[in-house]
Amino acid sequence: MSTSRFTGGRAARLALAAAAALAPLLWTPPAGAAPSGPSAPGGSYILTVQPELGSSPVRAVTLTCGPDGGTHAYAATACDQLRRAAGRVERIPEDPGMCTREHAPVRVTATGTWNGRHRHFAQTYSNHCTAVRATGGSLFAF
Repeated sequence: MSTSRFTGGRAARLALAAAAALAPLLWTPPAGAAPSGPSAPGGSYILTVQPELGSSPVRAVTLTCGPDGGTHAYAATACDQLRRAAGRVERIPEDPGMCTREHAPVRVTATGTWNGRHRHFAQTYSNHCTAVRATGGSLFAF
């Protein structure tokens, strides 16, 4: 049992290290590029969902806003929520609805920039459904 926890922890650390290595690619403008303007993204994030129990892998997606895209399946909806919240995940209103009472804690993170300002959000929830609902319904729905 301790071996699987170690392996899961090691896999999580490797996934987070890979996400951190990709992070500069999301929000570092190319040499000679204008720092802002209509073509510059309004925001770029790496979003992760990390189960705290067992050896499930960390899931991670990229999200860019303005234009909306990245590897996030619901980029337009997630970006609309972030625009209304000035890029601050903690200001996104909760999506009302029911979730099971399953105890399967997950830690979610959103790290990136919004209009040139660094943003970071990290929170642990009792399960993935609760995390999705608490953050507006689409930001961590992957």
